[in-house]
Order: sequence, then structure tokens, then C-alpha cells
Amino acid sequence: MKKFISMLSLLFAVMDICAAPAADVPDPEVFAAKGKARNYTGVFPENVKTIGIITPGSYPVAKNIRKSVRLLEKSGYKVKIYPNALRPREKSDAGYYASMPAKYRIADFEAAWRDMEIDMIICCRGGRGTEEVVAGVNWSKLPRRPELYLQGYSAVTSILCALDGKGYGRPVAGPNVSSMLSLDTAMIPLMKKMYSGEEVGPFKLKALVPGDCSGRALAGLLSRFNKVAKTDYNVPVKGRIVFIESVFCKADKFRAELTELCESKFLDGAAGIVFCQLTKGDKLEVLMPVLKEFAPKFKVPVYLGFPFGHHTKNLAIDFSRDVVISNGVLKFPAVKK
Repeated sequence: MKKFISMLSLLFAVMDICAAPAADVPDPEVFAAKGKARNYTGVFPENVKTIGIITPGSYPVAKNIRKSVRLLEKSGYKVKIYPNALRPREKSDAGYYASMPAKYRIADFEAAWRDMEIDMIICCRGGRGTEEVVAGVNWSKLPRRPELYLQGYSAVTSILCALDGKGYGRPVAGPNVSSMLSLDTAMIPLMKKMYSGEEVGPFKLKALVPGDCSGRALAGLLSRFNKVAKTDYNVPVKGRIVFIESVFCKADKFRAELTELCESKFLDGAAGIVFCQLTKGDKLEVLMPVLKEFAPKFKVPVYLGFPFGHHTKNLAIDFSRDVVISNGVLKFPAVKK
């Protein structure tokens, strides 16, 4: 009998372990922090006093978010973490792409947007599920708040494009909360210039299809642009410089995604295209034949080599800023006041 009870106790213990919520899992947007500690003091516009933190996509690693929040607080900002941003995983949610039920993510987005104390929203991470947030938000009951910044990248592309197309807030493609601890320190003063309206650049690019061009910025993840192309966000692409990054970038997948992008005609009317970080996959020399194959199909100047995307060198790109490319050199001209 004692042996039976011992076996039964062991069985229940195993069942408890299997039923426990999934532990924090690696976040593909987190990199090893090198060098001195980051400091974001004065980086965001002067009117940004309070930052709201939400999770519109996959579950973040809570300990990384808390570290970044402490960093922002040390930099002089008040930070409000919305109730579901660090919500524990559901028992069935495994893997770093799992997302909490959409109703919680939508509730936090709407609460942060309505909170007039919030001057800026920064997303915890990308992952999956941001399209559900856009689809579930009751936009007609939200104020447009053109002064409210929302920053994020990766799958947050879907939200940024929705804001841009619907005329809400001020979208900025740039580091998520999970990426701020490890951001290359050279990016931080450039981010400050981006937000303050100073000239940013010059950046020497590699020409795939040479030519001068200019226009307002639009930036995002290739796979998410393909999703946005199938929506009714009405993103204004005509006359813009489009920055494109890609992650888990294998040549076959890259070719398939570029084929889809061309066929969708999403980029028709763009003034120029800049490919940025192409990471966590094949080396650039393997991807170059694909880039050279597709670049002429866009029928506009196409360049390569801007520091934006899944990398420690990830410069924030304000969608309201103008971009000029001349003789293969890119600049964001100073904003006229």
C-alpha cells in the first residue's frame, strides 16, 4: 500500500507540473546588453512625461519588461503598466509566439489610449496577434489624439499601419520595451534627434536600383506588410520612402514574401524602398541574389543598409518625418518650425 501511495503521489506531482502555467520563454527581440547601461533621459519629446506599457502581441518575458521599466523610470519618466501587459500565461499557451486572449490586449490598448495622462505608448513586444487588436478596437469611440506617440516594431507594424491609415496618434517604428535594455548605445542619441525634429543622418546606403528620391517615412516588417496589404487600413503609401526589415530571413521564405508583396501592389506609388536589417536567417551574401532579382520590379530607387529592425542597431522611425535620399546617402532633414 505504501508503495502504491508513493507512486500515486508521484503521478499527481507530474500532473501538477504539466498543468502549471508555461514559464517565461526566450524573447526573440531581446539581445545581450553590452557596454555601459543605457540612459533614455531626454530622448523622448519634452511633453512626454508618462509612458504607458501594453502587450498587443505575444506574451513578453516579464522580468525583461520590469528591468526596462526601471530603466525608463531612472531616466525620469513615469511608467504605467496596464493590467494585462504582464498577465500570466494560460496553461495551454506554450512557445514564445503565444498570445493572451485578444479581449485583454484590446482592453489595455483602449484604456491606454483613453488615459489622458499618457503621452506615449510603448509596446512590450511583437510576436503574433496584433491584427486581432486592430480588428477588435472600437475606433469610433476613441479620440484621435494626434499628439499621442505609439512606438514598437516587428508585428507592431500592423498597429502602426492602422494608426497611419486611420489617422490616429503618431506612429513610430522603433524599439519595443523588450529591446530597450540592449539597444546599441549609438542609436539612443539618434532616437533623440528623431523625436526632437533635428536632422538625422547621413547614412550611406548600398544601391540596388540607384536614384534620388524623397518622401514621408513608412517602416515595418515585411511579413506584416503582406498582412496589412489584405486589410482596409488604407495606408497612404504613395510618395513615401518605405523601410522594410525581415527576421528569420531564409532565401526561399524571403523570395516568397517579396513575391507576395509585389503581387499585392501594396508598394505601388512609393517614392523609394530601403531594405534594413535582414536577420536570424541566411547571410546577406545568400540573400543578395533575391534582392537583386526583386529590386527592379518595384520600379523605384531601391537601397540596402539602414539600421532598423531585429538587431541592436534599431533606429526609431517617426512616420511623420520626411526622408531624402541623394547620391546614395539618406537623411531625415530637420523639421521646419
